[in-house]
Amino acid sequence: MKKILALLFTLFCYSVSYAQLVEGVVTDAGSGQPLAYVNVGIVGKSIGTVTDDKGRYKLDLKGSVSDTVKISMIGYKPFVLLSSAFASGYQGKTVKLEADNIKLKEVTVKPKKWKTAVLGNTTKSKSSNSGFSSSRLGHELGRIIKIKRSPTYLKRFNASISSGPADSVKMRLNFYSVKNGLPDQILQHQNIFVTLHNGDDEISVNLEPYNIYVEDDFFVSLEWIQSARGGVMFSSSFLSGALVWRETSQARWERVGVGGLGFNVTVEY
Repeated sequence: MKKILALLFTLFCYSVSYAQLVEGVVTDAGSGQPLAYVNVGIVGKSIGTVTDDKGRYKLDLKGSVSDTVKISMIGYKPFVLLSSAFASGYQGKTVKLEADNIKLKEVTVKPKKWKTAVLGNTTKSKSSNSGFSSSRLGHELGRIIKIKRSPTYLKRFNASISSGPADSVKMRLNFYSVKNGLPDQILQHQNIFVTLHNGDDEISVNLEPYNIYVEDDFFVSLEWIQSARGGVMFSSSFLSGALVWRETSQARWERVGVGGLGFNVTVEY
């Protein structure tokens, strides 16, 4: 009898560890409204997704019971739980995220004559490119931008597209601090959405409404957050900085190659 119980327990753990598809909805804890484009994934692994416009997600855990599931969104406190507890307790249920009342960091801006500059890579090459070869939700890529003086005010994001999407696709524009050469903490306090259309050859986003100041080098990225056909490729150039990317939500960041993306930011400093 003990052997049978041990076998059943082993089989249960195996099914939770390697074949557990969890489905659910993410909502705002206060209003109960579904939250679109929330990052859902296993921390440090390429297992993740993004909620759809109705807050729904499907996550195939595929990992051990000791992994950690993280659900996060700008403006909300992250939800973190062991994958074993998540699989058993949240199948078909709602995850409620609580608003995070972040106190904005004060930036001292002394009266001075501000200079305008374009930082990053301004290439518009059609022959050299890098980008989204697939439409996996949560896939994110970008580059590090070096500043000239602190504080630096971000005014406009620009990117050159060498090959656009087959359909319209929604992306999220993110800005991060940098630690040990990789993205660290998110800098903005609001989601910045970008919609790309078939035939577009550039992206230009006004950043002034978001009031983003940086005091050190920063990382800028685009994140694929909506299901759509095909991929998107951006102009790039050789020896102009490494491409930094992660495969999906909550995955590890990686530096690959020496072809810097044609991402640049108009700033004042």
